Amino acid sequence: MKSRAIARAVWVMVIVSSVILTGTQLAATKADVQTPINVAWAQWVTQVSDTTGAITGWREIEAAPGDRNVPLRVSIQNIGNYTIMGITAYLTLQYPFKNITGGDICNTGAYSYTGSIVPGGNLEANFLMSIDVRASPGEYRLKMTINYLEQATGIGKVLYFQKSTDVTVPVVVSSTRYMVIYETVASPSVTVPNGNITIAGNVLNVGKVAAYNTNITVTSPAFVRATSIIVGEVDPNIPRPFSARLQARANLAPGTYPIIITAAYADQYLIYHASRIELRLTIRPPEPQKPPSPEKTSTAIGMLMQILYDLLATFFGLAIMPVI
Repeated sequence: MKSRAIARAVWVMVIVSSVILTGTQLAATKADVQTPINVAWAQWVTQVSDTTGAITGWREIEAAPGDRNVPLRVSIQNIGNYTIMGITAYLTLQYPFKNITGGDICNTGAYSYTGSIVPGGNLEANFLMSIDVRASPGEYRLKMTINYLEQATGIGKVLYFQKSTDVTVPVVVSSTRYMVIYETVASPSVTVPNGNITIAGNVLNVGKVAAYNTNITVTSPAFVRATSIIVGEVDPNIPRPFSARLQARANLAPGTYPIIITAAYADQYLIYHASRIELRLTIRPPEPQKPPSPEKTSTAIGMLMQILYDLLATFFGLAIMPVI
């Protein structure tokens, strides 16, 4: 009888294949059953604020190649039979996505959740991501790892399982770009090492609102250095010309080199976007310098000697004509 009383008072902790379980009644639980979690939807969004600056909600937007620090909002749905809580999540990124520091793991960061999701309920997780400017529009699939506690009920006790699961998040990259770079030219398009090149063109905002902090960069492995052109605010449908003068490197091998022109700008929600085009520059060998001909050398010496004898004749009365 005494041993039975002691047994009733003891809490038991069992660790089975990475699942932590606490309680006195183990027979009523199923530790090997994984709570199903589903991704209900994933959207690129931006914050919506009122006149005081307070965040009042989220607005769905499109994300295109070159966009930086774009919020991705993912809805996590509990389609199991048990409440889950203590949720944290992270995305494992692949091309063309990076986190805000250029890494491949994107955590929820400040959006770590300690709330719970009842069966059939949803919870949203937010991630900040950037998209490579050379990405192709289309649908991509990312792996999201979710760590959580599953709440279950034993006989008279509340039990928790520590679990982790991977789900797939569909992400769509749009082809929409609101800044167009056009009528660009490299002059001359064929030059020699150390030659000077002028890059000129126009940008046009084809959106409905102004673009802010517009900056145009021109880079090429053929140039001594890249250049940056600050354009600033670009209103809709008003072309803005730009030009820059650059120099080719002195040690360039003959061949064709790319010139990358990128227009980066921020929208009204301070999300950064970028448009990009590419020109080609041809480097030809420099023309070899020809040595002066004997006739030209003799003529130059004769002119110098003539000047010298003219001076002697003027100051000393000499009248000697040199023969060369």
